[in-house]
Amino acid sequence: MNRFEAIVQSLSRGCNRIAQGAVVAMMLVVAANIVFRAFLRPFLFTYDVVMLLCSVVVAFALGYCAIQGGHVHVELFVQRLPPRAQAIIGSITGILGFCLFTMIAWQCCVYGTDIWRSGEVSMSVRIPLFPFIYGVGFGCAVLALAVLLDLIKSLTKVVRE
Repeated sequence: MNRFEAIVQSLSRGCNRIAQGAVVAMMLVVAANIVFRAFLRPFLFTYDVVMLLCSVVVAFALGYCAIQGGHVHVELFVQRLPPRAQAIIGSITGILGFCLFTMIAWQCCVYGTDIWRSGEVSMSVRIPLFPFIYGVGFGCAVLALAVLLDLIKSLTKVVRE
């Protein structure tokens, strides 16, 4: 368990660093576009690059946010239940969440392959879209692992209590 937890935490931390780099890149592109717009001509690729980097930011930050407990939890009702009932509800939501994000990751891979084969690119700069779709799938897979980690912890609480 400790090894799996360390792997998931390390993977989510690495993905979060990629997301942080994408935020910095977005900031630099937008700031440079503003400067160039004032003095010369604006960049034609700003919209495409920011859109694609935004997908990287969101997808690669999901797992780290889940590890840190940053997602919204509605605990008004659940926290009033006994610990075992809380663990059971956590297990049910963990199973549903793991299945959901595993299916999303899988379908992103299927869709990314379709886009790769069709040769679809962004509008203005013609950047291939499939790596970003695969990136969203990878981010969802990391989130699924983080949810699986929470599921294992919840199931452990169910058995112990």
